[in-house]
Amino acid sequence: IGHGHAGNGHTANTRFEEPAAFLGGRPPAGPDPIESTAAAAVVAAPSPRAARAAVAEVAAGTGLGADRVNGLVLALSEVVTNALVHGEAPVTVRAWPSEGRIHVTVTDAGPGPADPFVGLLHRPGAESIGGHGLWFAHQLCHQVTMGRDAAGFTVRLTVWA
Repeated sequence: IGHGHAGNGHTANTRFEEPAAFLGGRPPAGPDPIESTAAAAVVAAPSPRAARAAVAEVAAGTGLGADRVNGLVLALSEVVTNALVHGEAPVTVRAWPSEGRIHVTVTDAGPGPADPFVGLLHRPGAESIGGHGLWFAHQLCHQVTMGRDAAGFTVRLTVWA
């Protein structure tokens, strides 16, 4: 239970929520407004390599530096791999560039992860990078959101200058 400090004693924080309940109770992440426009790239049933190539090409016109683009491409590769391994077909990658920004979605028909902490906590002691894809995405992108809707499960990655 969360506690606050009041003078010389402690009082219970009546607004405290267990982290898992808080994360699980959040409303689903909605689409970025740019998603209402036509995507510059749509890659159906992508391999991680095809997704990386398409997004790197689209990102070339945004004015983003190489570090930002390379980070996004690495995060995208991890998210596409997750969709292919843990999600359900079809998997689709879409990308929307703008000046100094790129927004990418990866959608699969599956339910997405059940763990509300996925991507938010690093699992120390792991022998390899396996299982860290969404955590890497959070480290490499400015914004990462995830949500379920009628189309399935979507991970949204956004990077800006």
